[in-house]
Amino acid sequence: MLCITILTIIFIVMKENKNHICPVWVGRLMVNPLRRLGQHPDKIVGSYLEPGMKVMDFGCAMGYFSIPMARKVGEKGVVYCVDIQEKMLTQLMKRAKRKNVHPIIKPTLIPGNNGYTDLPDQLDFVLLFAVVHEVPDKKKLFDAISERMNEGGKVLFAEPSGRVNASQFKDSLGYAESSGLIRVAPLKIYRSHAMLLSKNGN
Repeated sequence: MLCITILTIIFIVMKENKNHICPVWVGRLMVNPLRRLGQHPDKIVGSYLEPGMKVMDFGCAMGYFSIPMARKVGEKGVVYCVDIQEKMLTQLMKRAKRKNVHPIIKPTLIPGNNGYTDLPDQLDFVLLFAVVHEVPDKKKLFDAISERMNEGGKVLFAEPSGRVNASQFKDSLGYAESSGLIRVAPLKIYRSHAMLLSKNGN
């Protein structure tokens, strides 16, 4: 019940947020361990990650998914954690150091929602979790991600169903497909619209 309450608060606050940017205090709620009861990071992304992979958590906030991803890719892998708020990345790295995965995580601050020139390339996996609806130019984002992915690379794209309706999610999928990302399979994630995408559909 408490897990549901926490997630509900997050969704309500973000729905009412007119700036389309996650407040830092909400970022703290998002890393609450009780969230795992509804959205366990290992169950959501774990099966797509292998040791040595080069992956990106776009819109990482304080690293709810980033830290488990770092454990999965291991010392020979890398997790690029991208956000537009320096405070989020600072808190993420503090958490990563406590969990002893900080050498694997590469924080990447981008200058606003359209600053994609510093994104890494040759990516094997990208997580877009509850972030695309905050981006003004969605097509530009999907173009940038597709261009930087290896063939066969996967994208897990999920949006909060309390803020993004089915039609809006479908529109975003259209942008993804026009950028060269193919739908692989719909995913069942608590209170989310979600789709697994691939650079070449495999």
